[in-house]
Amino acid sequence: MVFPLPPRDEDDRDMRFESQRFLSFSLFPQCANVSGLRLAQAGFFYTGLGVTVRCFCCRRNHSDWRTDDDTIFRTGNFMHDTDCDFMLGTDSSNVPMHGSRNQ
Repeated sequence: MVFPLPPRDEDDRDMRFESQRFLSFSLFPQCANVSGLRLAQAGFFYTGLGVTVRCFCCRRNHSDWRTDDDTIFRTGNFMHDTDCDFMLGTDSSNVPMHGSRNQ
C-alpha cells in the first residue's frame, strides 16, 4: 500500500545518509520478507510504524510486502515516485555507506 505523507520532519533530513537509513531497520518487523540493507541502499528507511518504509528523497511510503525482496528489486523502482531524483540518479544529497557502489 502506498500513501502520502505529512511534511518533512527534522528526523527525515538525517536519512540522506545510507547508514542512518540502514540503522532505522533495527526494529523493522521480521515478518516482512525484505532486507533492511537492500531497502536502505534503495533510498528507504523504516518509519517505525508497522512495516512502512519511506524514500528519503521523494518521501513516498511503501508497506505492501506480499513478495520477497528479490522480486521487489527485480521488478524495478515501483516504490518511488516516477520523478524521484534518487531513483533517476539526479539526487546529490544521498551519502552512501561505502562510497560508490561501482567500486
